[in-house]
Amino acid sequence: MNQSKRKVLISAISLALASPLVGAQMLEEVLVTAQKREQTLKDVPISISAVSGKTLENRSIDDLASLSSSIPNFFISENQIDSTLSIRGVTTGNNKGFEQSVAMYFDGISYGRSQLIRTPLVDLERVEVLRGPQPTLFGKNAIAGAINITSAKPTEEFEGKFSVSYESEHEESQALLVLSGPLSDTVRARVAASWRDMEGWVFNEQLGRVEPQREETYLRTQLEWDASDNLQINLKAESAQFDSYGYAMEALAPQDGYSLVFAGPIAVETEEDWVRASGEVQSINEMTNLVLTANYDYNGFTLTSITGFVDYNTDEILDVDYVGLELLDRTNQTEDYTQWSQELRIASPGDDRVNYIAGVFFQSGEVDVTDEVYLGSFLALAGPPVSLLVDSYWDRTFDQSSDMYSVFFQTDIQLSDQLELTLGARYSNEDKEGYRKVTLERLPTNSTPAPLLAALWAGVLNTGAHEIDGSRNESSFDPLVRLSYDFNDNITGHVSYTQGSKAGGFDIRGNSIPSTPLVAVPGTFEFEDEEAENIEIGVKMRWDRAELNATYFATDYTDLQTNIFDGTLSFLVQNASSAEVRGFEVDGRYLLTDGLELYASLASLDYTFTDFKDSQCAYGEAPTNGIYCDRSGETAPYAPETTSNFGLDYTRGLNNGLVFDANLNVDTSSEYFITSNLDKNIDESGYTKLGAQIGLGSEDGKWRVSIIGDNLTDERIKVIGGTIPLARTFVRLASGGALDGIAYDAIYARPRNIAIKLDYTF
Repeated sequence: MNQSKRKVLISAISLALASPLVGAQMLEEVLVTAQKREQTLKDVPISISAVSGKTLENRSIDDLASLSSSIPNFFISENQIDSTLSIRGVTTGNNKGFEQSVAMYFDGISYGRSQLIRTPLVDLERVEVLRGPQPTLFGKNAIAGAINITSAKPTEEFEGKFSVSYESEHEESQALLVLSGPLSDTVRARVAASWRDMEGWVFNEQLGRVEPQREETYLRTQLEWDASDNLQINLKAESAQFDSYGYAMEALAPQDGYSLVFAGPIAVETEEDWVRASGEVQSINEMTNLVLTANYDYNGFTLTSITGFVDYNTDEILDVDYVGLELLDRTNQTEDYTQWSQELRIASPGDDRVNYIAGVFFQSGEVDVTDEVYLGSFLALAGPPVSLLVDSYWDRTFDQSSDMYSVFFQTDIQLSDQLELTLGARYSNEDKEGYRKVTLERLPTNSTPAPLLAALWAGVLNTGAHEIDGSRNESSFDPLVRLSYDFNDNITGHVSYTQGSKAGGFDIRGNSIPSTPLVAVPGTFEFEDEEAENIEIGVKMRWDRAELNATYFATDYTDLQTNIFDGTLSFLVQNASSAEVRGFEVDGRYLLTDGLELYASLASLDYTFTDFKDSQCAYGEAPTNGIYCDRSGETAPYAPETTSNFGLDYTRGLNNGLVFDANLNVDTSSEYFITSNLDKNIDESGYTKLGAQIGLGSEDGKWRVSIIGDNLTDERIKVIGGTIPLARTFVRLASGGALDGIAYDAIYARPRNIAIKLDYTF
């Protein structure tokens, strides 16, 4: 962040810290369920950002990736073969065998697979982002933090809502219908259905279409039954189809001999101009979720049962060379996942000197993954022996099953009128079984003898046929100790110590194993769990018209699970590094005057690998250990030093029963790396992104028309990137070793878009 931007942000936060004005109107309370019971934001002694369902609707935020840019130290992207979710720079690599570093819960059910990050956000009560390890109440895999999503519930009175919006630049249309109300004296229902269609903004010259195209449908039905005065039961069923076609990607930044080799008829377009060329890319996703929640009130104690079923499947066709040449086209991937879970917990009334939450949790999951990668006709230009690989492919299958149970307990002990001690812990035990098989196949058009084909795959692409399985059992104990002190009615301080862990498992993406003959760099299969220790010191302040929260954190991670590129086509999974993560987060709100609210948040992050000797080298970087480079003392990708969000909300009544509202929102980020090897040729230099919305509606809330703009300054923001697969290998092969060179690919955030929206309630 440059100095002028920093001064603007500091001035905004300083204004939020000013002494509260005397006035009748009060800042609206924010309610959250981050501690498994409803509390105000001030009463939750952790670093948390909460976004209401109304804010999501008014700003037309319909997925977590769009939301993440407005929450400091929170990062989400959809990349070429997976999705990435990060809090405080801690993320999970692109491998479906990894558990997520950030736990995501939707109405109490774990969404632990990365693909579920893409689930549309529809008809929500709120989204909470909890930063830092959260193992006690959100499970052992919440090593970096947790996302807690709560859907809107059935209402006592009948209400309906219909919304439509249209954005012309990217031809995006959306529609939402919500119906809610009583079916009888004891039964209520809520139905939410949405549809979205978008054409995109990057032109694919090869396919003659604009990308990324989106087609989404979503349906959620809830029944809520007051079975007795003490027992309430909620049954939720939801189904979603979220499909995409193409990437918001471009090839760029060619280095050295790349432009010389990929010239003339085989030239690759590397200008940053919203134009690309590649073969077919599509991701077809279906998700089904069933949740049965029962709450029983017994003398103020709440007994809760949450039973969940999650099923989703993904079918993908990928051109993973990312360019128009037929090299790694027709790559097919599938993922099928099924999960059952059961949680039972008890919560004390919450108003005693000693309060607690305790429970047990069980989850069983099974994932099946297939992966086929074809070598296309472009390799023929390299001549023998590489041309003998044309029309051959690998066929990979992977299966993993897991059974996990855990017990957890958290108690708040009021030591005095001002001092509260929180003690918590979670014990988890998990059994996993994994199986991976890679076979080398060929189409009828390829007559290369099988032994020679295997030798070429191994020698050129470091890939070898193999079959391997394994089983593992691991347990973890993650404690929490926290002290909270009320300095007065307005200011509370807290300090905490937490341990967290993330499960080990089996590598899905490996192309070989140590016993595979001929490969230069043997692959891996099993990896171990991660561990973290976290210390936080924070303060929460609230007055009638102002609110401020600040947290300093220091987290040490050991045995981090990493994907390390072998320099050709494969990735190796290792517990290869440890890291120190330090920083602070500040957020506040200030009611400047009736109807005008200022909000601001700022995060600082210092992510440092303390021991990471076997990292992939960047292009042109001299290895320090064989083919690897030492990253000890350096930072991580997707970890900008500063991120911020600030803005204004304004509402004013007009004549003739009308209401005018407006919002101005600014997101900023400093420079960050977008590749795992920290290549400086393709980093994101930082940005300031402006969004705004204005609305006009009726005083009774029956209708509202709004205009919503995002990225109004039309920033070109690189979200994630990498080297074009096999680019360097092919440059060397095509030039007989005389040339070296490479080019990159990057996925970009959405450019400027302005939509018009109509909301009608009845």
